[in-house]
Amino acid sequence: LVSGSLGKFGQDIALMAQTEMGEVKLAAGGGSSAMSHKVNPVDAEALVTLARFNATLVSGMHQSLVHENERSGAAWMLEWMLLPQMVVATAAGLRIAQALVANIRFADRR
Repeated sequence: LVSGSLGKFGQDIALMAQTEMGEVKLAAGGGSSAMSHKVNPVDAEALVTLARFNATLVSGMHQSLVHENERSGAAWMLEWMLLPQMVVATAAGLRIAQALVANIRFADRR
């Protein structure tokens, strides 16, 4: 749920930062070799990617729910292969979101 919420936040920022929308400007991001003035929403896109990554791991966690006699060693090992990746991805998302929030500037609406 946390990584999904961060993904939604990242997607919203990426959309609002599009030239067509122009709702927000990012103080930092990825540069462009063709357009030096452009700031790509790399952190926002990373949040979306991490949320989608965790969403794919959720299906694996659902597979680890299937236990024979409530003591499946295979299911337990699967869970512990997936859970650390999910925690690391969520923590990375939280770190990236914190940096992204600091870089958001509202567009000038004159």
